[in-house]
Amino acid sequence: MRLRLQIPCERTQLGLLLDSIEQSLLEHGIARELRDDMRLIAEEVVCNAIEHGDDGGEHAQRRIAVDIARDDDGLHVEFRDNGKPFDPLDHDPPELDADILDRPVGGLGVHLVRELARSVRYVREEPYNVLHVVLRTR
Repeated sequence: MRLRLQIPCERTQLGLLLDSIEQSLLEHGIARELRDDMRLIAEEVVCNAIEHGDDGGEHAQRRIAVDIARDDDGLHVEFRDNGKPFDPLDHDPPELDADILDRPVGGLGVHLVRELARSVRYVREEPYNVLHVVLRTR
């Protein structure tokens, strides 16, 4: 199984992307639990790309591509966007034991991605942010 989806890097396109991923995984017989994990991961990663990749209009044609491949080793997902450099993994993990009122806003989405995935790796390949995620197949 291999598929590639690409959208403008805009919040209004997120639902269409998530629904397309869900439908494609369903058609390829991917289990519900893995589809749900994939949906959550895609939503977090794409929202981060939209929010943190904005360069104030320098890249008017910002896009994000999602490539998904499945093999015996797992579900391999690559998110590639042409926003300004942003490494979502370059942040301290959230203090989960701290009082909720004392915690800074943000960081839980990346924490969830790390918890759901077998591996997550970021690399900058000019002019792209590339996040590789491997999900466990059950």
